Amino acid sequence: EMGFKKAEEFYIGLGQGKVTTRVVVNKLMQRLKQGEAAVDPKGAEDVLTGKGVEPARQTAASTSFGITVDGLIDVPVRLAKCCRPVPGDQIVGYVSLGKGVTIHHEGCPNVRALMRSPERFTRVAWDGDTVASFRAELEVHGFDRTRLLEDLSRTLAESGVNIIEARCTTNHPMIRNRFVVEVGDTAALRACVGRLRNVESVFDAYRVTPAG
Repeated sequence: EMGFKKAEEFYIGLGQGKVTTRVVVNKLMQRLKQGEAAVDPKGAEDVLTGKGVEPARQTAASTSFGITVDGLIDVPVRLAKCCRPVPGDQIVGYVSLGKGVTIHHEGCPNVRALMRSPERFTRVAWDGDTVASFRAELEVHGFDRTRLLEDLSRTLAESGVNIIEARCTTNHPMIRNRFVVEVGDTAALRACVGRLRNVESVFDAYRVTPAG
């Protein structure tokens, strides 16, 4: 009746606004009036998951981010700002009501909290075909010196990395630089970090991950 084969498809429909709570309630009320709910206690679940109806076509949904959502088509996808996943990261998809599927880094602390609703997770994967840029955070520690920030900025530029934001904190003789950058994937990110570590007076550089 509602055209969903899997529970994930139903949640996606809610997330996209294609299915409203009013429609769900009306379906349940119809079942109640027909006496089906009294006979079959799983009737409500059948309505929500679409069991016994013609299945929706299952095709991977591609987005500008180069992400496929298992078995679903036309799915809006957004990247979680809390963990900033980048192609190459292990990722999970969570159906956010009204927002489609939110992509989280597998190690994101928020994923553990969201596991209270495991039925809203769906399998996702990078499909390796994207022209989009992805934001990530880098932190660089070193001994303060003249033109250090200039050298770091040049190294990022030469690595093909675009700087979105930069914050510097000095505690003489040490300095900490935090950059928000745009990259293509984790391979480019690792190469960039390697070059930053070779900058004079830098003793550590790393990607800031949600797990710390």
